Amino acid sequence: MRNMRTFKPVIEYSTIKDIKLIPCKLAPLDTDEIIIYTIYLPDFIELKSDLSQFLTSKELKKAQRFFKEIDRSRFIIYRSILKFVLAAHTKLNVKNIYLDYQFNKKPYLASHPWLFFNLSHSEDFAAIAVSRKNVGLDIEYMSKDFNFTSLLPDVFDDNQVLQIQNAADKKHAFYTSWTRKEAFVKALGKGIDEDFKQIPSLDGQHKIDFSLIKNSKNWQVNSFNLADSYLGAVAFENLSAISRNLVFYIIPNKIDKLLEMAQIKNN
Repeated sequence: MRNMRTFKPVIEYSTIKDIKLIPCKLAPLDTDEIIIYTIYLPDFIELKSDLSQFLTSKELKKAQRFFKEIDRSRFIIYRSILKFVLAAHTKLNVKNIYLDYQFNKKPYLASHPWLFFNLSHSEDFAAIAVSRKNVGLDIEYMSKDFNFTSLLPDVFDDNQVLQIQNAADKKHAFYTSWTRKEAFVKALGKGIDEDFKQIPSLDGQHKIDFSLIKNSKNWQVNSFNLADSYLGAVAFENLSAISRNLVFYIIPNKIDKLLEMAQIKNN
């Protein structure tokens, strides 16, 4: 039996050069497939009232606690669409989707523990990743005004800092490393903690101490450009031929199409 203290799983980082956002199609989730559903917030603002009908009273009260109207809208839209996505892959009625939370506040479905999902949002975009294996997702808007320089020593190790400082596009390099780390720790359920700085983020394969991540799986993390000024990364338990298994869908912005999407039948 291998010693977990000395075992070093492998994590590999790479970038998907071109992604294709395609309309949702009615298809089951294959064993080695990761689907990322993309949401462009302005396309759903007029649907907020209709979408709110799929939330529980507790969720609606939570939405009202947001101070800004845009934040209330984001919560209602993103939470309801998450329910549509989960309903599509579980055969549950949208209104019967109830999220449970692990000790680290990571949501899951107790009724369908085989379905893994993760949501991320930034400014006008959100995305939801679903898989039959652990998955983490992060998207970020690359703000022109954000001064990230002061953060570098706190969240990156020396090699990562050097790579960012020497990059032709320092902002893109910063967000690439940040989203990769964030996606990975979200997949692990760790969140940002004192170990965040030690998480690898540069291209290629890295061995990582089991004691750092408390996980014995091998991992892949892929970066991608979601839209102009939006960068993302998705982390997942190691799969083969990921270029064929990672699919990007556009969520429809019509209630009838969302209801149709929720009728996806699984094998």
